[in-house]
Amino acid sequence: MISRRKAIKSLGLTALSLSTLPQASVAESLTHKPGLPPVNDPAYWKGVRDQYMLSKEQVFFNPGTIGAMPRVVVERVTKHMNYLATHVADWAYKDDNSENFITGYQHLLFIRNKVAKLLNCDAKELALTDNTTNSMSYIAHGMELKSGDEIITSNQEHGGGISSWKVREQRDGAVVKIVDIPKPIKSKEEVIDLFVKSFTSKTRVLMLSHIISGSGAILPVKEICAEAKKRNIFTVLDGAQTTGHIKVDLKDIDCDAYVGCFHKWIGAPAGTGYMFVKPEYIKDIWTTVASYRWDNHDDEGFRFTQRGTGNYSMIEGLDAALDFHFQIGPDRVYERIRFLGDRLREGLRTINKVKIFSPEDNAMCAGITVYNIQGYTGTQLQDAFWEKARMRPRASGDVFGVRHCTHIFNSPEEIDKALSIVKQLAS
Repeated sequence: MISRRKAIKSLGLTALSLSTLPQASVAESLTHKPGLPPVNDPAYWKGVRDQYMLSKEQVFFNPGTIGAMPRVVVERVTKHMNYLATHVADWAYKDDNSENFITGYQHLLFIRNKVAKLLNCDAKELALTDNTTNSMSYIAHGMELKSGDEIITSNQEHGGGISSWKVREQRDGAVVKIVDIPKPIKSKEEVIDLFVKSFTSKTRVLMLSHIISGSGAILPVKEICAEAKKRNIFTVLDGAQTTGHIKVDLKDIDCDAYVGCFHKWIGAPAGTGYMFVKPEYIKDIWTTVASYRWDNHDDEGFRFTQRGTGNYSMIEGLDAALDFHFQIGPDRVYERIRFLGDRLREGLRTINKVKIFSPEDNAMCAGITVYNIQGYTGTQLQDAFWEKARMRPRASGDVFGVRHCTHIFNSPEEIDKALSIVKQLAS
């Protein structure tokens, strides 16, 4: 039988190993170093696109729901699943964090360190979770709140972000206050002003999306959190749409908590999320899914990471996805996403009968654009894209049309083709 140590070591594929690349020159071009072609060089990005298993006959514009996994991620997951199915008996059953069979009991610092590098925080301030909804629920249900305490949020939050706070409202008499923000947003100043005016002496929590899922608006969270901090308000941000999409610097934002996931813009398998809470607060948050280390305050992130048996194959996939992201270079990824998003929005603004619900200020936008064509419902527009060109944005309600995401596996030609379809439909 193959030894456990050798078998596990064989799983350590580099995210862009030569075996997954069409040619060595592409492997070299994917390494982030001086002298690379510019961000809009089609030869460079074609090499990146070739790392995805996406059908060449279809165009995927919906990583805002679930992302496309690079080939290396799929291979890493399936390789580990095959290993587990074959060698599950060769398991030493030691609680030394070296056994790669199940997750939910290990501290997983090798992954948490990579996530900490991505978000600019300390690894022990991070817990690995299943998704953003779970992370938000851990915070909402773990905090001490009493009747009359206010939770401020917006009218454009995802159900997975706001629902746990509504449970606290029903269960404990806390008050969820909704701030109506416009769609589209005209400027960051109007958003800051709306939230500052909503704060009262009873406000205990501000829960807000960093990027609004239904419009693509990048909110001025640093400025809003600073205003909340002056009033001793706990700030928690929903980062479901940010990780792998835009730069997230938690030290710079200075929020008290941040939750997110890796299955959208990072391209990791579903079932991979995270929770960040500042050390001065995380020690006082009760564990709502408790296992052996529920009271371990030496590593607060481990206290929440350790939550019962999980799927280690997904952790292997997350590791590969993070390596893929780092080897291309996070800043390069963010620039490419924004470049394609700007191209889409600039083209849409030239077409009559098109209404854009994303912010007017391009600095408040990146890879998500929400728009409609006069006379169409969102479902009709979504279906028209599929029927005409096998393109898949996602319907965003009858009024708001479609949410159209751009990512590094997309091309300028695909954006231009989508714009030509919009012109046809608008005419």
